[in-house]
Amino acid sequence: MMAWPNKIVIVMIISLFSIAIALANPLGVDEVERIESSRFNDTITPQSIQAQAGNVSELSISAVAVTRTWQGFYGNITGQLILADSSGNNFYDWNVTSPSGQVYASRNDSISWTGVTCLSGARIEDEEAYLGRTTTDPDSVTNTFTDTNHPSFLVGTQSISGCPTTQAYGSGGSQSGEFWQVLLDDPNQNTIYTTLIQDIATQGFNERPWHFQLLVGENGHPGNEGTTTYYFYVELN
Repeated sequence: MMAWPNKIVIVMIISLFSIAIALANPLGVDEVERIESSRFNDTITPQSIQAQAGNVSELSISAVAVTRTWQGFYGNITGQLILADSSGNNFYDWNVTSPSGQVYASRNDSISWTGVTCLSGARIEDEEAYLGRTTTDPDSVTNTFTDTNHPSFLVGTQSISGCPTTQAYGSGGSQSGEFWQVLLDDPNQNTIYTTLIQDIATQGFNERPWHFQLLVGENGHPGNEGTTTYYFYVELN
């Protein structure tokens, strides 16, 4: 098996469209299309320095490694609000041109949305273990989701605030009050990675406008160089 570099970052575009919203709880997306996928070029040409017998030299070294713990998804959203019967016949529908709400991703395809809470305590430790991290690792869950000051939002009818949070980078490679990432947990101990939708597409990490950028955990450490299935849900307000 090919040896992976010290850390792995994978960035993908996920296009979410034809999202029909008829209930209070988040719904699974109708369709997810992978448009492109890329990763940081880690084949950097090594730098050189001259050595001379008898000398001792102080060096300052700057290096980049790629995380083996996280996957990034980003994209835009179109959809509908619908009034429909149980057979999917629309009584009326409304196009959503400025979406607001949340995008969710979980490794489980059956989330109990009633009673969703913040991921906390032992459940964060569980997620660390799943990702092959400890709290002291620089790219651990604990050292990534370092704040709790995200905007409050509703999951169904339940208000959510004060959960572990961070922000994906926007334009200029910095955090600027946008692209909030939030860790949630359902009553069956399913981790839910969450991002708040930008109602107006906003310049993202690559200087292009996106409605969402979503960070999810992925264990790519030695012995785990496979892929992980994530199920996507959307809640439009």
